[in-house]
Amino acid sequence: MNASYRFDGNDELCLRFGPDDAPRLLILPPLFDEANRVRHLMVEFGRLLGDLGIASLLPDLPGCNESLVPLDTASISLWQAALITCAEQLGPVTHVASLRGGALLDGALGDLRRWRLAPVKGGQLLRTMLRTRIASDREAGITSSSEALMETARASGIELAGNSLSPCMIRELDSAAPSQSSAIRLVRFADDPLDADGRITGAPLWLRAEPAHDPAMAAAIAQDIAAWMRG
Repeated sequence: MNASYRFDGNDELCLRFGPDDAPRLLILPPLFDEANRVRHLMVEFGRLLGDLGIASLLPDLPGCNESLVPLDTASISLWQAALITCAEQLGPVTHVASLRGGALLDGALGDLRRWRLAPVKGGQLLRTMLRTRIASDREAGITSSSEALMETARASGIELAGNSLSPCMIRELDSAAPSQSSAIRLVRFADDPLDADGRITGAPLWLRAEPAHDPAMAAAIAQDIAAWMRG
């Protein structure tokens, strides 16, 4: 079901799943091009959670998906403010689930319980996009480097992986890290050697060259989140 929240003079789309009268889980997608590759996965596990009687919200961030806001006006702090507004208008929100870079935003929602899948620091996302830009420049016969690109980005913004990022976004992203809390369930993939509270079988869809879907992964995520919320 489609809903919307009003933020900064604009109506932003929000998909709503599950019972209308239940407390809600707020789903935070990965950032930038990674979000496009896992959109189907997020919609599917939102629907599966609804089948399990759990309500959830999947909002568009300003500048993303159906938003009419230019991406080059967005920043980490702006997205956090938008999520606070979304939770206030479409809540009550009692839990948050974030994937990858979405974990950079969930700290804005206070002491809500959080579920995270493979969280990442903002600087890591930035370096990945810079490497993609350097490879693209090389194919076009242009010599570039991370240092030179970052100097330009901090001064006047830059386009990375098809995303127009402002100097403010670059600065905030470069220093952003998932916030700490005792109320976090950390989930990773089965072959990830880092510590985790739970494991999901499968390969990260955000590493695919094109958007893809994994029904088994969506079901596993929904089951894990449902058990966590009910526990």
